[in-house]
Amino acid sequence: MKYKDQKENEARLKADAISKELPSFVRQFFMQEENHLAGMTLYSYASQLRTFFEYLQESNPYFAKKELFQITTDDMNALTDADIAEFLHDLRMPKKRKSNVGESVCSETTIMHYMVTLNRLFNYLAAHRYIKANPVELIKRGRVKKKEIIYLERDEKQDLLKTVATGENLTKNQLKHHDIKTSKRDTAICTIFLDTGIRVSELVGMNLNDINFTKHGIRVFRKGGNFDTVYMSDSAEAILADYLENGRPYYKPAEKEEAVFLNRSGERISVRSIQKLVKKYMLSSVPDKADKITPHKLRTTFAENMLLKTGDVEKVQKLMGHSAISSTMHYVTSTEEAIEAVRNLSQD
Repeated sequence: MKYKDQKENEARLKADAISKELPSFVRQFFMQEENHLAGMTLYSYASQLRTFFEYLQESNPYFAKKELFQITTDDMNALTDADIAEFLHDLRMPKKRKSNVGESVCSETTIMHYMVTLNRLFNYLAAHRYIKANPVELIKRGRVKKKEIIYLERDEKQDLLKTVATGENLTKNQLKHHDIKTSKRDTAICTIFLDTGIRVSELVGMNLNDINFTKHGIRVFRKGGNFDTVYMSDSAEAILADYLENGRPYYKPAEKEEAVFLNRSGERISVRSIQKLVKKYMLSSVPDKADKITPHKLRTTFAENMLLKTGDVEKVQKLMGHSAISSTMHYVTSTEEAIEAVRNLSQD
């Protein structure tokens, strides 16, 4: 089974398992939505709706007497915008959450995602006349602050790649595992991130037959469910070819293994492993940004670099695989280099 199909199936199975715990109308909602939504989107909806219904159980004496699957559409019809606002308020309160150490609060972006999920569910209920009106529509959307854009400067990129290639500044224990195959693999991974701007899931999903050295391209399975081709520079292509010829065979993959990037067992490397290796090299090369630079920030670095060099947002949109230009605009910033470049334009 192809990697992308495997991950899609896993996400759909997890979403289906959660939906079975929830009210029957939620399952009906998912069955209507599943034909045009990706598995990870369905899983996200399922997880967020479970959080919502668990909140109702914990905060409302009426719902506390019911199991989740016993909640009815009449119960939903009784909910008001005040109930939804209370839930969103609860999300903003510091508390211990499954994915964090210690207490944390949901970001406004995350809360907006919850509102989108709830809005779709209540719209479904209203459209089928299970409820009179959608209470989410009465909630004023919060303003999401634009986050500081974190990326690597040119010299920082060079420092990172130097450390990956040579092992410079790694600990003695890390150097024990920094052999030729690791060096070539990790150099290729970081180079592909910085050279093409692909997502970590897209890199993990790369298969050998996705690479076309004749056309200098890599076929990737995009977040939206479509295939796209990203193009490599000559230097990145040479680094990838070197890894495939002189690094990958050392991992002793099975004859049927299609993955480009492998772990020590000769199997497809995981997203988590790539996140850890980027963190490791960042701590040794650019420690000031080690806590902020992730594989996604290497993608951000690519976007910033291409925007600075081309000034063409629509072109960068295509390079990044964004379906909407608004997604690309999140990467637009005014760097010191860009500001300096236009310092004389105001003169007549």
